[in-house]
Amino acid sequence: MKKVTTFTLLLTLALVFAGSSLCRAGEKSYIVGFKQPPGQTEKDLVHGHGGKVKRQFKIIKAMAVSLTEQAMVELQSDPKVEYVEEDIPMALIEPEVGGFEYENSWGVSRIGAFLAHEYGNLGAGVKVAVLDTGIDYYHPELSANYGGGDNFISLDPDYHDPYDDSYNSHGTHVAGIIGAAIDGDGVVGVAPQAELYAVKVLGGDGFGNASSLIAGLEWSTENSMDIANISIGSGTYSLALEEACQTAYNAGVLLVAAAGNNAGGDVLYPARYDSVIAVGGTAHDDSVYWGSAIGPEIELAAPGLMVNSTVRAGEYGLLSGTSQAAPHVTGVAALLMAAGVDDLNGDGFFDHLDVRLNLQETALDLGKSRWDPVFGYGLVQASADAPQAPIYIEVAVGEKNDENPEDYPSILLDKGTFDLQIANDSLTGMAIEIVKNGQYLENKAEYIQFDKKDPQKVILTIDARGTSFEVVFIPAGKPRSFATVEVTVSL
Repeated sequence: MKKVTTFTLLLTLALVFAGSSLCRAGEKSYIVGFKQPPGQTEKDLVHGHGGKVKRQFKIIKAMAVSLTEQAMVELQSDPKVEYVEEDIPMALIEPEVGGFEYENSWGVSRIGAFLAHEYGNLGAGVKVAVLDTGIDYYHPELSANYGGGDNFISLDPDYHDPYDDSYNSHGTHVAGIIGAAIDGDGVVGVAPQAELYAVKVLGGDGFGNASSLIAGLEWSTENSMDIANISIGSGTYSLALEEACQTAYNAGVLLVAAAGNNAGGDVLYPARYDSVIAVGGTAHDDSVYWGSAIGPEIELAAPGLMVNSTVRAGEYGLLSGTSQAAPHVTGVAALLMAAGVDDLNGDGFFDHLDVRLNLQETALDLGKSRWDPVFGYGLVQASADAPQAPIYIEVAVGEKNDENPEDYPSILLDKGTFDLQIANDSLTGMAIEIVKNGQYLENKAEYIQFDKKDPQKVILTIDARGTSFEVVFIPAGKPRSFATVEVTVSL
């Protein structure tokens, strides 16, 4: 197994931002909203006030510009101008850093994604934009799923490489939670066959501006992304950013954002906007992650404590925070889009609006009521709409009857009641062991002695409601003897 890198930097959450390097002396960065889509007349207006146009948007009627404060005041009074606001700084939601694929991906297991995988839903064909610090697209867990992207931080207009150069591999870590491959090593993502697109809107230091995020949303809309994961935020409201989020959402892009790591403080923007799913974090025992923001905007909760995922140079690392919670929700949304959901809002279409409703309706309620400001509608669930087709497991004695215990077949059962129908062919017996969080549960173990003369069928029911069990099957008998276990979800 590849080396797991543990970050050792002690970081604090602080939204301290440097000024834009694109501005000349005495100037600041602003976003100017116009009453009509800006063209040459609006460019000339900015230039006439001594300003510089840095970026012209199509997703909203606005431009990112640099101006002196005096020019900004003058421009505000022009009848062509709707608003002028500061190009607010954005930053990655600063993570807390800490010390076999599904075992290494506790969040993926906790939300039941493994069950969707076993039923064949891997999120194939769903396009996910990761609006972040970029992605290490050479990572063996991510390279096959990487679909491209763009760079909105580079000062060179001809440079579009969205490679992750961040100090903590933030974008790569987020991408791995969404879509790390099933390859028998390292970690696995919630939707391991989703298409990942790196939309670099933050620099290697983890900082950017609203204008770069707006540009990333514009790219996501123009390139028909299904979902945009935004594990970044700011405590400052931006009208331009709100308009861009709403336009992208109206165009069919499902927006999922980290609520913020401010230990019970207000939800950050853009997660705070109505058009965005705000995601809080949970710990291994389903309690709230201590650093998670809370508030009326929280819509869903997902695992956020000590999450193992991909980092640069083909390695792995542990990070904690709502930045890690949000991609769990993004991955589940990708599974739902791949599987299809009902027209829940009755508008005659299956789209991202129905996916959002499905996420709400199938979440595991963790609070005191159906919705609360800590967990929202509850812990996101990946297996809620998994097809009910059975899973078949062959349990056989090897040629030399000397199997390594690690080679015994097993299955993960999560948050439900499951029937195990055992059709014996030639085994003399079978031990069934139950493991929870790596601990063997002796009081739940079973041993079945089969009749030597007649094949038998034995039915067992395992209650895993509200929890997760690994069930291990240990055969007894002569070499090449076997039985078949059919696993179904109890109705």
